Amino acid sequence: MKLLLTLAGFAAVIGLAAPAHADSTDDAFIASLKAAGITYSDSDAAVGAGKWVCDKVNGGTDVSTVVKTLATKNASLNPDKAAKFAAIAQTTYCPDTASDSSSSPSSDTPAPS
Repeated sequence: MKLLLTLAGFAAVIGLAAPAHADSTDDAFIASLKAAGITYSDSDAAVGAGKWVCDKVNGGTDVSTVVKTLATKNASLNPDKAAKFAAIAQTTYCPDTASDSSSSPSSDTPAPS
């Protein structure tokens, strides 16, 4: 299933310009998508959508809203893969926000007795 056939259209809808060339961060993002089983037909669109995730999260949009938008705008992207895509984007492009989407308990959470 080619996920980012639709992501190319999504990137156009949100007005992202495709990068002129990939850098090592973009390469790492693409490699992480492949490792997660997220396929695409246009790596520039995937990179643009990944950067869009961080733009939205850094702008204050809740990660769950970003994930819903990814899934809604990409018919071939189910909610689980949309969540993986967003997590990979955050880890790669805005790691300072990656903990915002974490569902693991914080270290301040007391252990159950």
